[in-house]
Amino acid sequence: MSNTPQQIPDDQLSPREVIDKVLEIKNALVKNWIALLFLPLIGFGIGYALDGYLKTPVMYEAEVVFNLGGGSQGSGLGEMAGLLGLGSAPDANIFTGENFFYFVTSRPVMERNLMKEVTVNGKKEILANFFIDSSGIKQKEWEDRADLQKFHFTQNNVDSLPIQSRMILNELVAKAVKSTEIGPLERKSSFTQLSTTMENATLAGLWVTTLLTTVESMYTESQTQKTRKTLKLLEHRADSLARVLGKSEHSLAKELDYSSQLIVSDAKVTANSLTRKSNFLQQLYYEAMGNAEKMRVSLVREAPLFTEIEGIKVPLDSVKEDKKRAKIGVLAGLLVAFVFIYLRTILTPAPKVVATV
Repeated sequence: MSNTPQQIPDDQLSPREVIDKVLEIKNALVKNWIALLFLPLIGFGIGYALDGYLKTPVMYEAEVVFNLGGGSQGSGLGEMAGLLGLGSAPDANIFTGENFFYFVTSRPVMERNLMKEVTVNGKKEILANFFIDSSGIKQKEWEDRADLQKFHFTQNNVDSLPIQSRMILNELVAKAVKSTEIGPLERKSSFTQLSTTMENATLAGLWVTTLLTTVESMYTESQTQKTRKTLKLLEHRADSLARVLGKSEHSLAKELDYSSQLIVSDAKVTANSLTRKSNFLQQLYYEAMGNAEKMRVSLVREAPLFTEIEGIKVPLDSVKEDKKRAKIGVLAGLLVAFVFIYLRTILTPAPKVVATV
């Protein structure tokens, strides 16, 4: 067996060379400990100063947990609506899963919620105006727009708003969507959590509670749309029958008054015919009224049930911004220190070795 040591390739380091490199790095760090200490401290100081100068207001987090239950469907009522060509069963795929979460933050829902009248400190005002005054949009997004600093909506009908007001409402909707989150409470839970984070605690709590009411109202309108069309048709039919029945009974009353003065029985044929007609119309009218009443009951049974599991916390939790700039300053200072030590090490000439005899 040969005792010749194994040659190491040029592109690889021997264990001895690795140890030498580690010792060299250690010596460089120890030699430049002042830079390694003070540069991160300087970065921390700069970042801390920026955190204080660019300080953001305290944010408040409001959240509600609710459960969405589907309405029941009556088979008899469904058949009645089916005969009218409308049907009473809603499309279950419209508001299921992620579709419902998109619906909550959609533009129509946000617009209606912003245009609602709410009570703030005992005074009624449009929620959009309170949102403008308390959400920080005037201090941030509208900082350079002097014409909007005193803007307020004077009406809450979205369809009749002028074009400038509609554009401002679109900006409010965009900001509100960014501040609103909705999703499942837990992976295995059927509960849904609706939350928001805003600068004003009153606005945060009011926004979440009002939005939940708006979602429930619009969701119910969408789910019961076919049944409401059926009810409207039945009510129109009942009103038409009521008018025809009123005319028939008026004619019958006049004919009975006229025939009571006659002795010949043949003269009462017209009165008898009007009586049968009135009885038939009366029966149709009562049936139409009964069907309309059943459809009203169906609306209540079909309406989805929003059950609030957990309301907003009082007082709301405050969310303070983390000192991100100070942490970034420390990391930046540390990186600069490493670069400085590396450049100083490779650019500093090695000390000359004096040979001794």
